[in-house]
Amino acid sequence: MKKKLFTLALAALIQSSFMVMDVHAQFVRLEKYPTIPAEFEAAFVDQVAEYAAGVVKSLYGQYFGQMTREGNVYGYGYYITDLDGEVYGLYRNGDLAFGIKKGLEVAKVGTNDHYIAYDLNTGLPIYVMKDNQKYNPSPDMREKNKFMVMTYSNGDKYVGEVYDNQREGYGLYFYANGDFYYGHYKANKQISYGALFRREQSTIAIQYWDE
Repeated sequence: MKKKLFTLALAALIQSSFMVMDVHAQFVRLEKYPTIPAEFEAAFVDQVAEYAAGVVKSLYGQYFGQMTREGNVYGYGYYITDLDGEVYGLYRNGDLAFGIKKGLEVAKVGTNDHYIAYDLNTGLPIYVMKDNQKYNPSPDMREKNKFMVMTYSNGDKYVGEVYDNQREGYGLYFYANGDFYYGHYKANKQISYGALFRREQSTIAIQYWDE
């Protein structure tokens, strides 16, 4: 009899443990997109620092940005496409490594495999894609994270991620003179590496901003 009770108790314990694991799994904090380690980003910038800017047309769309001496898309740049809309960010061997895909209805920020999708009509997060699975954003993520267009009295415009009504995350800052900046923001300020696309000179200046 004692043996049977022990077996039942053990089974109940195992079952309760799985229930606890399931509950915790529902509340695991999922990152919006991969965090780029500072040393990796610095190494990438070192690699592409001397690459000139140019224009390439392909089946995907028209690209303006950095290229290798052999003409391969590599570094900071952007595509204008029919498939994904405007695609800004870091490119490696022709593929987007990290950046912003801004379509007509949805904006995606991150890599091709791990990104957050925002509804451009409301600015709210829709889902997070990771490992070919869609995850619903947590309540706290939906509460303060948005993708917005912010216009300023001097004619400048910001298009990108916002946290608690401040520029925070990845975004594009369009200046009234036609130049624009792609990069990372925190508390309304640029941080880490980014690229200034100069319209008149058709050049790109890689910049670094200390917090």
